[in-house]
Amino acid sequence: MSSCRQASPVWTACPATTHARLWMTPLPAPWRELLTPALLIDLRAARQNIAAAIAVIGSPERWRPHVKTAKVPEVMALYLDAGVHRFKCATLREAEVLAACGSADGGQAPTDILVAHHLFGPALARLGAIAEEHPSVRFSTLVESAGPVAAIPQGIGVFADLDLGMNRTGLSVEDGAEIESIARSAGAGKNGAFRGLHAYDGHMHHADPAVREREAHGCYDRLVKRCEALAAAGHPPAEVITSGTPSYPAALSHSGLKRLPHRVSPGTVVYHDLRTRQQLPEHEIEFAAIVLARVASLPGQDLFTVDAGSKAIEAASPDLIAKALEWPNAVALRQSEEHTVFQVKDGPRPGRGDLVRLVPGHVCPTVNLASTCVLRDGDELLGVAEVTARGHSVAWRP
Repeated sequence: MSSCRQASPVWTACPATTHARLWMTPLPAPWRELLTPALLIDLRAARQNIAAAIAVIGSPERWRPHVKTAKVPEVMALYLDAGVHRFKCATLREAEVLAACGSADGGQAPTDILVAHHLFGPALARLGAIAEEHPSVRFSTLVESAGPVAAIPQGIGVFADLDLGMNRTGLSVEDGAEIESIARSAGAGKNGAFRGLHAYDGHMHHADPAVREREAHGCYDRLVKRCEALAAAGHPPAEVITSGTPSYPAALSHSGLKRLPHRVSPGTVVYHDLRTRQQLPEHEIEFAAIVLARVASLPGQDLFTVDAGSKAIEAASPDLIAKALEWPNAVALRQSEEHTVFQVKDGPRPGRGDLVRLVPGHVCPTVNLASTCVLRDGDELLGVAEVTARGHSVAWRP
């Protein structure tokens, strides 16, 4: 399975399901023949999650999802089916895979891809080559000063990358002179390359939604003032992009952003994970990606060890590694490269060789760890697909 649209002959809407109905059914017999650890992706759940996100956002036109989460062409195609045509990505490989999906889509709206990264030298050359290979797809990238604009290939759009307080990339939202310089250098208007402002607010992840909204709104107030000043200077942004998964409800509720051509960019919602469940407990989204593992050892009376470690499940959050669906009273204690150790707080534990379904704490890098995955569409097992957009290329020519 490598094509965007060959995973399943039927792409029907999915009724809302519960986590239990989705995953807590007996394992189908073919699963028992899988080598573990194995990434399992349910297209029906992903389809439902996309629909649920659009219902919250209000329209597919207001969403520019980050496809660093999706990684799989068959899942990228679900966005296109739902009417989503604008995307963010982090790597050139993601851009290339997504562009192939967009070129094959044949829909009314062209696919629009922002490579939300700062590209230089061979990376810019490769982006230009990808754009030439997919002339029906619109591309853009980020800059944080006017200097790099001249090196961006013809036809590639430019977004000014602004820092709202995350202190990772971007120029200060208060640096009006440099932002205006970027707009002038790129060229505004219908035929110019300047396309707008990108202001990622990934530091807005307070556990209390009310606190998160208050902090985020303070940042958005500053962003709206900058947009107004830029418009007054003759460079109105055609698009203003904010918000990963934790903060996007706060962005949608901000009155000033509602007056702008604003889009949010949550991506994790397509698969869902433990962090998202903590941050957005009210969202009606399902766990669409899990890791199937086997119990490899029983090292203590209340412990069991599975054969999925940091090479199969993202390990950056030791306090939220994974949850074993069949064993809700088990807590993940620690990881090594090939193993995760769980402690059962009460009751029985699984036996050696038993299959265990794990929900990752952070699904985005977990998907990136897998080279292949097993696709299902509800009760139908579709087969093995490549996680085509994972990793990086070191040479710009394929």
